[in-house]
Amino acid sequence: MLRRRSLSILSAALTLTVAVSGLAVTTGCGTPGTKTRVLDPDADDNLGGTGTDSGDVRTIAQRISRSLVGINWPEKGAVPQIAVLPLDNQSRFRIDPVLIQNKLVKELVNISAGRLSFLARDSEQAVLEERAKKRGGLYDAGNTTEAMAGADYLLRGEMRSLSKAADNQTSDYIVYSFKLVNAETGAILWMDDFETKKAGETGVIYQ
Repeated sequence: MLRRRSLSILSAALTLTVAVSGLAVTTGCGTPGTKTRVLDPDADDNLGGTGTDSGDVRTIAQRISRSLVGINWPEKGAVPQIAVLPLDNQSRFRIDPVLIQNKLVKELVNISAGRLSFLARDSEQAVLEERAKKRGGLYDAGNTTEAMAGADYLLRGEMRSLSKAADNQTSDYIVYSFKLVNAETGAILWMDDFETKKAGETGVIYQ
């Protein structure tokens, strides 16, 4: 009787072990392709597409900022003040222009190390409202009552593309152009660009 009971308990334990193992296998197997991969921003995500990638944004910001800061700026006197205008996207791709603008300004500020001053034109309305509240006595005057800074130069950027397609293939040549314009005379002091050309299958959606 004891032997029969032991065999019954062993059989039940084996059945439970098999059931638990099967559950673990079932829950551990996800749908192929649903796992998140952590990538370096410069790495290819292997999703295809012929538009702007994260690596392009980072390369644009680094190359253009080094090119701009490296021109012959006045060594003495007032620090040149530059207003960075929003990127004008004339390409066929949907992209947030502020993404490129923010990366570019960040690189410019870090590389110039105080030799150049960049004006926050995208915060102009907030600055005006803050100034009005200080001037009106709602807030204290802060540490200064200076006028808003005017730009010596305007940094303009635009994105344009040349595209062609055949069957299920497409090719896109994209040029990101930047120029520094004198805010008094309109003369172009500096100009540079970054270009890409990619070919691949159609169907990739940029959001």
